[in-house]
Amino acid sequence: MEGNTWITYENCNVTARKCVEAGPVHVNLTLHQGNDDRYNLIIEAGIESISVALRSETLEDAFQEADEFSKDYFLDRAKLMEEIAQRILG
Repeated sequence: MEGNTWITYENCNVTARKCVEAGPVHVNLTLHQGNDDRYNLIIEAGIESISVALRSETLEDAFQEADEFSKDYFLDRAKLMEEIAQRILG
């Protein structure tokens, strides 16, 4: 499975999935289409898991929105870890 490619599914509760690996960390991004035809993104990274309602109404838009949200989410987490490391040093 390619790390930067969304894999789509038919006739199941998962609309699309993307897997990304960085060292020992495996991240799973999953898109589900809700009853209102909007998409929900689930990010699973290690023991963490979050779910986000997306605004996109088409699958292509949901791919882009999910990628942008995920990138921003992990950049914010990286900034938080950097701040924690700086506070440890004093």
